[in-house]
Amino acid sequence: MTPDTNTATRVNPFGYFKPNDVALPLIQEVREAYSTVHQFLLTLPASRERAVSITELETSAMWAIKGLVLNDPESTQPNESGVTGA
Repeated sequence: MTPDTNTATRVNPFGYFKPNDVALPLIQEVREAYSTVHQFLLTLPASRERAVSITELETSAMWAIKGLVLNDPESTQPNESGVTGA
């Protein structure tokens, strides 16, 4: 197993990480793409399967954005987040 070289996950992956200004437009682009898919899913007949697909889409969006932020060496973890350190 290789050691984790990602500073964010070594410090505390559960705290708040502020993305850098360069990453913000990419994060917005990801959100817009997920919103487009969400709008399409809402056109499907209401069902348990549609509800599950929307839930899974929300989960996927969360992981996509978290992946961008945690793997960005310029992201910061402000002390005022209340959850810093390991």
